[in-house]
Amino acid sequence: MKTYAFELSGEHETIPRSEALALTEVYSSKFREICLLDQCLLVEADSLDYESLGQRLAMTHNVIEVMAVCKAQLEDLAKAALQIDLPAKSYRIRAKRIKQAAMPGDVVEKEIGRVLFRRGFRADLKSPETKLRAIITGSKIVLGKEMASPDRSGFESRRPHLKPFFHPGVLMPRMARALVNLSQAMPGERLLDPFAGTGGILVEACLIGIDGIGVDVQKRLIRGAKANLLGLDCSLIIGDAKRLPFKEASIDAAVLDTPYGRSALIEARSKEDLLSESLVELHRVLKTRRRMVIVADRPIEDYILRAGFEILQRHTDRVHRSLIRHIFLCRR
Repeated sequence: MKTYAFELSGEHETIPRSEALALTEVYSSKFREICLLDQCLLVEADSLDYESLGQRLAMTHNVIEVMAVCKAQLEDLAKAALQIDLPAKSYRIRAKRIKQAAMPGDVVEKEIGRVLFRRGFRADLKSPETKLRAIITGSKIVLGKEMASPDRSGFESRRPHLKPFFHPGVLMPRMARALVNLSQAMPGERLLDPFAGTGGILVEACLIGIDGIGVDVQKRLIRGAKANLLGLDCSLIIGDAKRLPFKEASIDAAVLDTPYGRSALIEARSKEDLLSESLVELHRVLKTRRRMVIVADRPIEDYILRAGFEILQRHTDRVHRSLIRHIFLCRR
């Protein structure tokens, strides 16, 4: 197996690692986690489809094939650069210092360049044939070839207030994409959001080839979601999450942000009844051993377990002082 490093974003404490592992599992024939450094995840994987993985990732800056891991000291770095196996092609080296790691990026770049120059390699900053990357994390340096660099700029252009229809309190696009990735839904499979709202989760699913299905009880939100999903292949239904119009075990994955806050319209006797009954329905329509990701404004473990789901992971996301999102990755 080859070793890969994920240069994780620092925008969330736990989800970047979980997203990277979820996609590594589905885009490789076999894998294992080696270790987690500060914003750097190391895994071993066989037959990793890093191109497909890179097109989906939301909370990773770069995926590199690891060539060396050494202490963040000049002597150790020089030895590593001397021993790495490189093709006789032009190269470029870029280093990223995580927080206050032991060495600055420019020092690392200069030292690697010095050693490779002595070895006879030619640097080309504009059109390199080989792109090298060093991640300086804690007291270690991870050095390797860039294999995938996810395009994160698109998430900025899809921020909620820039879309045709806006409603407060929705997930940001990077978070929505990461949750879709946690569900392990694949292109051509059916992903359900029974509280579709403005369609933010469905947008991120459809952009990577997943068949999105959205249900919402409010006609106004369905109309708004249609505007946000214009040009994307997605099915939207005005309906009740407590009585889903789907056959048993017909859905491949579910990702949902449950109603909360003052702007949420609750079509049930209470929020508790809505949550309990909708989870039972989700358990009915989801295929066996497939995943659901659910977001709530409080711990809801009891509701999830009573509906028959297994909880695989728990995450929290502090939005502001009065709102902490609780995120649960579950399996039927």
